[in-house]
Amino acid sequence: MNDFRLNRALTQIDESFLTMVDRKTMEVHAMKQKTVRTKKIFRTILIAAVITALLGASAYAISSIHAARQERLRAQLQIQENAVSGYTEYPELAQSDEQGEAVLKSEPQIQLISSIQQGDFQHIFFSVSPVTEEIAQRFFFGNMEIEFAYAASNEPIPEDCWYKAGEINTNVHKSFSNRVPYTEGHEAEHMITMSSQTGLPDENGVQGTVTFEVVDPEWYKPLLMEYSYDRETESLMLMCSVYRKTVDFSKPVYLSVRCLDGTSIMTDYDTPTEEYIENYAPVYLEDYGTVLLEASDTAFVSLALTKPIRQVNPENNENLDILDIRLSANCVEWDMTYDDMEKLHNLSPNDEGFHEGFEKQLQWIGFQDEILSSSYLTFEDGSTQQLTPSAAAPYENGVVTLTSNWNATIDISKVESITVMGTTYSFPQLRTESVSP
Repeated sequence: MNDFRLNRALTQIDESFLTMVDRKTMEVHAMKQKTVRTKKIFRTILIAAVITALLGASAYAISSIHAARQERLRAQLQIQENAVSGYTEYPELAQSDEQGEAVLKSEPQIQLISSIQQGDFQHIFFSVSPVTEEIAQRFFFGNMEIEFAYAASNEPIPEDCWYKAGEINTNVHKSFSNRVPYTEGHEAEHMITMSSQTGLPDENGVQGTVTFEVVDPEWYKPLLMEYSYDRETESLMLMCSVYRKTVDFSKPVYLSVRCLDGTSIMTDYDTPTEEYIENYAPVYLEDYGTVLLEASDTAFVSLALTKPIRQVNPENNENLDILDIRLSANCVEWDMTYDDMEKLHNLSPNDEGFHEGFEKQLQWIGFQDEILSSSYLTFEDGSTQQLTPSAAAPYENGVVTLTSNWNATIDISKVESITVMGTTYSFPQLRTESVSP
């Protein structure tokens, strides 16, 4: 079992384990997973960017910081050039002095910047302040000493969702914010190799080790600080990704953010669940409050298949059917089904035949990767864009949804076709209205 396939398996199969165990372990598992950083996590959060200008910081001009961040995100994502629908920008929150000039609010606050849909997730860019430079440095590359947790819901967020381990509220999406990094596109030249235990024992009970690459912190950290942190206003720009099947973005959404001591939520894999829950005591360093946001849907175009695209997995000679392919400005979504999907996506480490099932799941993951990574879009000018494997594969009602995503955006009205395993399929005429996936 090679390291890459094992690492991919962890991203696609862990959530299905959780559906088979006591729901109180779901949050505990998510906390424990914070101790594993993979190449995909870093790659996913990298947004292609060219820095246009340093932020012109002044003592009173908080609006210039907010506007500059919006302008740079708009340029990075090529919102205007590609006529991207569903990209939402939010007005700044500021107080005025006696002369009417904007001044930085001294109390902790969240400042929404913008948001954009990517498949089943809504990416929300925001800033929190005040954040000291020391805290910002520790958050960027401090061995998870600092975390910025967020919660999103269509209803006011209950206080106990922050403090009680093991209690799950299916109406609240809760996770940890990502950095919004600056990159010159040369991160591939600055990778270092790391390793971590997988958390999954083999048939002899021995945990394996997976190796992966991450961006070198010594190269990346200064760029990240320059791009995401403003010393004058002590404002830190972050991003969170909210699952749209938990939170309905056609309605107002409550978003809350808190800074916490990351070491207070870490635990060893061997810690029993009951013991972890009993001793769970996160230390919150700051509450940045709650804001209300709205976001519109991003338009997409479906391939509108009259029948599934059938592929045969050479590893097991079983069928995989592609049911639909949807194209939007920053991703391609693939709906797929294959033999034994329900059984394999509900595997539990305690099941008899788990290891055989896990090996078969790896066969499907490898085949899915091959399909996505060998596919490409063709534009009306003849240029092409290669697609990427999916970092996750959520399963629902007999269908797994994979997502090929990319940095920035494309103009989907200029895409003519997609080529899948050597066969080309033309997209129908683009619908111009915004619709939900």
